[in-house]
Amino acid sequence: MGRYLAHTANANSTRLERALELFYAADDLQVVHDRIELVRSSSVSGYRGAAPAPKPYDELIPGVGGAPVPPDGATILAVDGSQVYPDAHESALYYLINIGIFAYYFGVSRLPDQATYAELYYSEKAMHDRDGRVLTNQAVNMRRSVMEMQWLARESWARQDEARPLLAIHDGALLKFFGAADVSDAGQLEDDYMEALVQLQDAGALLIGYGDRPRGAALISLLHLLRLHPREINDVTLRTNGDLEGLSDAMLLAQVLAPGERSALMTQNSPQNKEYSDRGNFRLKKVQDSGAVPNFAKGDFEIAFFYINVTDVGAAKIVRVDLPMWAGRHPEAIDAIHALVLAQCSIQGRKRYPYALTRADEMAYVSSPEKAHLDEMIRVAMRSNMLEPEASNKLQTKDLARGARTRHRLR
Repeated sequence: MGRYLAHTANANSTRLERALELFYAADDLQVVHDRIELVRSSSVSGYRGAAPAPKPYDELIPGVGGAPVPPDGATILAVDGSQVYPDAHESALYYLINIGIFAYYFGVSRLPDQATYAELYYSEKAMHDRDGRVLTNQAVNMRRSVMEMQWLARESWARQDEARPLLAIHDGALLKFFGAADVSDAGQLEDDYMEALVQLQDAGALLIGYGDRPRGAALISLLHLLRLHPREINDVTLRTNGDLEGLSDAMLLAQVLAPGERSALMTQNSPQNKEYSDRGNFRLKKVQDSGAVPNFAKGDFEIAFFYINVTDVGAAKIVRVDLPMWAGRHPEAIDAIHALVLAQCSIQGRKRYPYALTRADEMAYVSSPEKAHLDEMIRVAMRSNMLEPEASNKLQTKDLARGARTRHRLR
């Protein structure tokens, strides 16, 4: 495995040289917009790479933004979640979602706020989908993601009177795919998730999704698209990135971004992102038809992103920051996000990761001893209600086989 990884790294070095040439050559925004319009308006439907942000908020693809001055004060809110999955071998069928909430007050001498919220699900309706199947781990993950965003929205709404800007940090990408075949209520989950985004916008929050180790190649795909002749563009040629295949955006930008710098603001060209934008536009039309004056604009819920090199010295550490276009329309909001992310990543020394997210994860994490204690509490509760808890034979024999053994040594 080590030899394979070393070989891959050597092969990527020559690809990077070609990618850097294409990157710095992509300095005409109109050409880039024309190429994106070509794949959006023709029969070609397979392009899933990056696109410039909508005009007039677009930025030069090879443009670089230096580290801005942080605001005098800000409120930074992070929410993370953890879960205990359903286990058919336990004495009772249940799952748990635990949410950690951490609020950090930037620029003032004030202790952070922190809290947890745990929800235990055990009813027949909660544990099974509409086809009678026990919920899968994937379904629990989706519910946890929705709950994280809902709590981020509630806590942002409750802090409207705190110092601004209000930065709301979600761990991971903002574009969520809820259409899994084994999740029967995916439509409702998606509606709940979008409603949380609406509440975050109404609260005036600068929502971001933080990607600590991005492996995507949206920018690489854009460079591949730009080098193709228009007659060569089809679903087959867009299926891979040609001789750039294997490169990630982080590999490329590690060669471009100095410590503290960010890339251009871009959007993800995908049907999913278009659906986010269309949902926001449908909401806008409903508000306008009601005669009310909307406080948001067309395309506000399209998800944009940029990359930041969050290191201060030494090797680059590239992270991806997702944000809705309601924040991406405002240069001062982008500067605030950029500066506050760098400030958060500087708190833990060499571990360049937002401090608020670290603490939210700490609050949310359910350890093995805590899970064992929860199981014991459930067994006690069952006995108090005249039930005899018993794990499956499989689980009991595992405990026997993995139990403590007496070690005998010759002296």
